[in-house]
Amino acid sequence: MKRLLLFIAVFLFVFSSVDAQDAASQVILLNYKTLAKKASSSDEQIIDEKKGAKSSTWVKRGKIYQDVFNQGLEQIQLGSGATSLKIFYGDPLSEPEIDSNNIETYKYETINYLFEDAKLRGWSRNNPINEDPLNVALVSFQKSVELTEADKQMKLQEKLLPDLDELKDQFQKSGQSNYFHGDYALALKDFESILEVNKFPIYEGIVDTMMINFSGIVARELGRVSEDEAMYRHAISYYKKLTELNYGGTDMYIQMTRDYYSIGDTLGAIDNLRRGIIQYPDSSILVTLAAQAYYLLGNNEGGMEFVDWKIKETPDCATAFYWKGLLLTNQDNLSEDTIAMALDLYEQSIAIDPTQATVWYQAGYVYYAVGANYFELEGYEDDPEYRAELTEKGTSNYEKAASKLERTYEIADDDYTLKTEALDFLKRIYYKLYGNEDSRYLDVMKRIKSL
Repeated sequence: MKRLLLFIAVFLFVFSSVDAQDAASQVILLNYKTLAKKASSSDEQIIDEKKGAKSSTWVKRGKIYQDVFNQGLEQIQLGSGATSLKIFYGDPLSEPEIDSNNIETYKYETINYLFEDAKLRGWSRNNPINEDPLNVALVSFQKSVELTEADKQMKLQEKLLPDLDELKDQFQKSGQSNYFHGDYALALKDFESILEVNKFPIYEGIVDTMMINFSGIVARELGRVSEDEAMYRHAISYYKKLTELNYGGTDMYIQMTRDYYSIGDTLGAIDNLRRGIIQYPDSSILVTLAAQAYYLLGNNEGGMEFVDWKIKETPDCATAFYWKGLLLTNQDNLSEDTIAMALDLYEQSIAIDPTQATVWYQAGYVYYAVGANYFELEGYEDDPEYRAELTEKGTSNYEKAASKLERTYEIADDDYTLKTEALDFLKRIYYKLYGNEDSRYLDVMKRIKSL
């Protein structure tokens, strides 16, 4: 039975291969020379006074230039393998060339195909009929509608819909090829052209969020490569559109924040984040990023105004309480009262959300710093009673710090840095309070070695 099944499988493979070859022989491929003549004839017709005034002339022209783009691509897709290429287009002019990036180039008379990891990723033209055939097609279809009587324009667009749909697919394919080549300017132009096609009234109500997103991604890449602020802002404009469409959630605001930082516009980043918080009031990451921006600017007043606003709007926002504590201590020469207020804010944050390892750590760190300060003062004090008082305060704060830092270690999960920092302070605390023979100190040393 196994041999029979194997025979059937081989039989099917042989015949499917034959069918593929037969299909290849039956396919009528677009002819380069014929298309060149048609394109040249179309160029002449549109400057003819009578023919150029006809809608049908421009419809025909659009379809011709779509064929100009399709020539050499009509039977394969990006991601196709070299076998499919050879089935439909025959063998290349020579053996594939492989460059230093391991890109294989299959050269044919009118087009070169670029493969990466055995998959088609892009192409280049040899003596192209037109450098930008898809844009010619788009302009032609737009002109055909313009030349049509107003009450008949929608009917024409209904007839053109399959061509317009194909045109969008072609622009996307071209954009992906240009992106592979690293020509981000052309890739951006291709993706934006899809959005232009969507402006035909026949597409009313359709929003292509994927292409808006692609345009934003490529604009940012272009800004990064060319160090062009205008391109970063162009990318931001696309993400603003997406937020208006409620697409992408908080990720859109996070990405715009990165873009603002890339061009050194911290105030723009803050304004962006505040808009995001209004749209997504439960997002702790947006609150963190906004407060962090104020913190890094040293704008404590603005930061305090922000977190107070957030606490008023959302009284159970644990992140806002945490950052208020940080902003409160973002200054030199802190008083005991200020430190006590910050610690109280951390406690409020923990009470709302006890799963925040960072807040437990920050509270532990502050208690440790206060305790260390008391122990330092004790070393310089001669009065036995005052020294005893300082020792008591130092010990009390160290014990509180140890409690917070142990909790940090418990809930930090895979945060190696936070765990390491917590254990480092615990090592100092236990050594100071109990000595290096104490079980608590030895346990911490064991945990440090096991990380």
